[in-house]
Amino acid sequence: MLKKIKRARSERRRRKLEKRTSAWSKSLEMTDGASGLIPAAGVPLLRLLAETSGLRGHASAALTVPGFHPGHDRGQVLIDVAIGLAMGATSARAAMDTVASAAPATGPIASPVTAWRLFGEELDAATLERLTRARAAHRRHMWSLLAARPQGFPWLSVAGHTWDGWTVVDVDASLVESHSEKEGAAPTYKKHVFGLHPILVTCANTGEILAILLRPGNAGSNTTDDHITVLTEAIAQIPARYRRKIIFRSDGAGATKGLLAWIKKTAAENGYTWHYSVGFDVTEPIRTAITEVPATAWSCAITPEGKVRDRAYVADLTGLLDLARDEDGWPGGMRVHARLEPLHPKHRKNASDIEKRRGQRFQAIAHDLPGHHHPRQDAFHRDHADVESVIKEGKNLGLRRLPFYAMAANQAWCHAVALATDLLAWLRLLIIDHHPVLATATPATLRRLLFHVPARLVRSARKRLIRLCADHPHTIDLINAWHKTRALAVPP
Repeated sequence: MLKKIKRARSERRRRKLEKRTSAWSKSLEMTDGASGLIPAAGVPLLRLLAETSGLRGHASAALTVPGFHPGHDRGQVLIDVAIGLAMGATSARAAMDTVASAAPATGPIASPVTAWRLFGEELDAATLERLTRARAAHRRHMWSLLAARPQGFPWLSVAGHTWDGWTVVDVDASLVESHSEKEGAAPTYKKHVFGLHPILVTCANTGEILAILLRPGNAGSNTTDDHITVLTEAIAQIPARYRRKIIFRSDGAGATKGLLAWIKKTAAENGYTWHYSVGFDVTEPIRTAITEVPATAWSCAITPEGKVRDRAYVADLTGLLDLARDEDGWPGGMRVHARLEPLHPKHRKNASDIEKRRGQRFQAIAHDLPGHHHPRQDAFHRDHADVESVIKEGKNLGLRRLPFYAMAANQAWCHAVALATDLLAWLRLLIIDHHPVLATATPATLRRLLFHVPARLVRSARKRLIRLCADHPHTIDLINAWHKTRALAVPP
């Protein structure tokens, strides 16, 4: 009898659960008739940011061809591709389709064929040069807005020390895998990767990508000429007043005599104060010098957040090395710091015998940074690892998949990637800087929380209104962002 009661109760619960589970579809039907729908409110927001900040105007002026009157403004087409990349698109067609989904608010959008023609035929070397100058002119205006904020320009703060007045430029190379034989694609130094090997220059203060140099996959890591080329383009992007005091950071690929000599020579010729901090190859003389450092000369290493790193130490090796500072050697004033930390199992395979015996990993950096606080200088260099986040963001914004066969077209595509990165950087620093989560969010997080908010375009009192969902958790943030973007001062 008790078993029958239990089975009856179980059956009633099962039927109740089944009814509750399937009830949602009983009275639900699908029909047409809706109009003015916008699947992602982030498209109008980013388009407004490009318009009110003056980016679209600068791009349009750079891409104007005398005697050619296209049906769609080429500067707007380029900006629309960058907005599509910010929204998650990975090709020209997907980018234009994404922006076209907001056509009820934005009006007619160029076709994907027009965007494809722009990159494949119209953005030649001379046009890209004009576009580069337009980006630099627009950056001057945006950095003036950053400096006018209550908190001022975003100077870099590392280990409790703010590098006030210093523009920090990070240089790093990355691999872009190619699944077809695009122009320039070749086997890379990572044998399992076939593709291209671009160099990116980013600004650590703002998170912008200043320049991208697309190179063949078999290009070397320590190529001095390539580094000078991309750094020259990147420096031209920095406003003149912020160009006077620059610190260049790089991993071991930047530790070449030619590059460091170029940095000091260019600074001296222009009256600038430039410094560098680069990774240094741990050779046998470096290992020997490390073993000769007295135990009392080692200082505890600290993290970029200012915390003491467990069992990690820093010391100055400069006096123990023969750096041959002459016309064929390293530049004068260069110092070499060593860093010891516990030997991780993943580094043990490539470790030297002395490292294995001591159970420590040896690392070194070369720099001419001001001051003599070795742990802080070491932490400042370790902060260079943040460039990986910017590169990851760039790949998330279209750099991971280069859509064209020709190298020139893919180089033009890199300009759209840089524009998308700039738009998101300015959005974080000027528009949503008050929000603790959105101000530091990745592109994927911004899409999930802010951009992909559905809306409807309605007309009321001779105005067009983008009406958002009242129950979305970030509706207020999106509305505030719209008003702050609308209030931006357009440059003259």
